[in-house]
Amino acid sequence: MVEDIMGMQMAQLQTNYSYGLMKRAMNDAESQALSLINDMVAAVPAPAQYNFDVWA
Repeated sequence: MVEDIMGMQMAQLQTNYSYGLMKRAMNDAESQALSLINDMVAAVPAPAQYNFDVWA
């Protein structure tokens, strides 16, 4: 009986730990994606003031 309870508690602990690791990995991936998006947006030049191509 006690062994069953301990086993269930250990399984719950392992589940919570794996969820915590997964959440941390997802937060890291989210911050990396936001950083990449911000870098890409910063690399795009500003649009022309007038809506026609002056270099053509």
